[in-house]
Amino acid sequence: QLEAAIVLGKQAKLTPSKQPIHHVVVSGMGGSGLGGVLVKQCVVDQLLVPMEISHNYTLPAYVNEHTLLIISSYSGDTEETLQAFQAGMQKQAKVICITSGGALKTLAKQYGIDFIRLPAGRPPRACLGYAVVQLLFVLRFYQLISWDFVTELQDAIHLLEQSQAALQVEAQQVAVRLQGKLPVIYTTAAYEAVALRLRQQLNENSKQLCWHHVIPALNHNEIVGWSMPHEHLAVLMLSSGAAHDRVQVQQRITQEIIQKHTSSVTTLQARGETSLIRSLYLIHLGDWISFYLAKENGVDPMEVAAIDRVKARLNAFS
Repeated sequence: QLEAAIVLGKQAKLTPSKQPIHHVVVSGMGGSGLGGVLVKQCVVDQLLVPMEISHNYTLPAYVNEHTLLIISSYSGDTEETLQAFQAGMQKQAKVICITSGGALKTLAKQYGIDFIRLPAGRPPRACLGYAVVQLLFVLRFYQLISWDFVTELQDAIHLLEQSQAALQVEAQQVAVRLQGKLPVIYTTAAYEAVALRLRQQLNENSKQLCWHHVIPALNHNEIVGWSMPHEHLAVLMLSSGAAHDRVQVQQRITQEIIQKHTSSVTTLQARGETSLIRSLYLIHLGDWISFYLAKENGVDPMEVAAIDRVKARLNAFS
């Protein structure tokens, strides 16, 4: 998917912005929105304008003709994102759409808006690679980033191909440890997007409730909750090995405290030379964990009937 997404990104036809870009907003829900969160995490050290991810029907009040508004909806029929598209048009933002079709593609053609068309026919959460890569290409086209992410993506592809068998073995082992417990995902703030992805995949694929939090913020509140035994919880610590020195110290201290109150603490160690590669490695591992946990739970990883029921009820109120 990453290989195909690079080809797609290089072929994308985008038009220049008539106004200087002062801010970037990505509007998207679920897996489409998660792509924006992950990209923001990876470009935070080089992006020279503010970037915000909106998971709502509305847009920030500051959105105007100096805003690059990226509307990301894999299906093209997400109602929150479609309303955000209309709001962006009214505010005269520079709008780019990333979609496989649906109403969003129709609107983009109607208004003459640039759009990147993704391959159709897949669950939205199974197309994260497409969403992330296209967002990076859009930011580079508008000269908001200069870094050569394509080289990093190619390195990530090579690493994942080499690691595939070992990743699956590790994922199966972790899934067995999680079965029958409530997963808690902890990582550093720089990798919160990865934790969020794993949480979403455990929700949708494994039909499993869980939560996540990040270091150092959790050590100012949630750590107090680890004051008594919690054997029903299974903690997953996502480790990049590249955090700020003090954050690494906090991570070790946090794990020592938690291990006194649950016997189920598993560290998932990232591999790779850069934040983007490490993130993709952990995401790939986490996706496999969610798949194998679905098998342990005896559920269909593809089925999302609860989401379909919510959408059906919403349509009834339209």
